[in-house]
Amino acid sequence: MAPATARSFFHPQHLVVSYNYDGSSTYDCAACKRIVTGTGYRCDECDFNIHEACFSLPRSISFDQHPEHKLTLIRLTASRCCDVCKGPSHDGSYLYRCVPCSFDVHPRCMPPLDDGAQPQQQQPPPQGQERNVVSSLFKWGVNVGIVGFRVVDDVVTGGSLSPVLDAIQMAADAL
Repeated sequence: MAPATARSFFHPQHLVVSYNYDGSSTYDCAACKRIVTGTGYRCDECDFNIHEACFSLPRSISFDQHPEHKLTLIRLTASRCCDVCKGPSHDGSYLYRCVPCSFDVHPRCMPPLDDGAQPQQQQPPPQGQERNVVSSLFKWGVNVGIVGFRVVDDVVTGGSLSPVLDAIQMAADAL
């Protein structure tokens, strides 16, 4: 029996084929950027890979941490920061986004969906998180080059202020 094929919002140029990834897979998921294992979809022509769960992500969703508007799944054309985990997403990645509010969430930071395709109730943030948010944003600003450039997650960059960044990073770590 031939594997199932499907069209995807994530990869509209070709059909993707149902694929079983083994535990030694090194393929990154196009949606969440984690390693794909178990059932997923693949395009051999483009080396496109996606988890089965990510393949089924809704295009639009309500989110308890941002009740003002629905969030829409988009492909980024520039780097942005997730408003839940404070981690970066880069060009070509996917985020749930509220355009009017500039609120962004990684698909992996969304809660699991129940049968009604609504997010489960979120836990309140731990006390003291406000200070961590300021520290995280400052560190993110240093690392992405608002002040200069540096090596972040094995990505090598450089800039005239790079030698100063270690002192700034130590100050940010003390926050």
